[in-house]
Amino acid sequence: MKKVALIPVITGFSLAGCAQSALQADYGRSVQLMSENQVYDPTTLTRPSLAAVQGADPNMLDLAVTTMRTQATERKEVSKPIVLSIGGQGGQ
Repeated sequence: MKKVALIPVITGFSLAGCAQSALQADYGRSVQLMSENQVYDPTTLTRPSLAAVQGADPNMLDLAVTTMRTQATERKEVSKPIVLSIGGQGGQ
């Protein structure tokens, strides 16, 4: 009889572990609020502007565009593994 009563208790605890947390239940709203609060002009989310960007440093923009158009990277350089060294001592 004790085993029969134990099965519903174990089942209940198992199902309770699958319940959503408050964050999981409201995750979509959290993402929406984050996007809304990070945008300077919210009207651009629904109606993007066709005008050029204003208020930026012209030299910075020129450098960014020039770098984007001219800099070609080798695929071998991009595929190199990233090595992180933490601390001054180690086994290597």
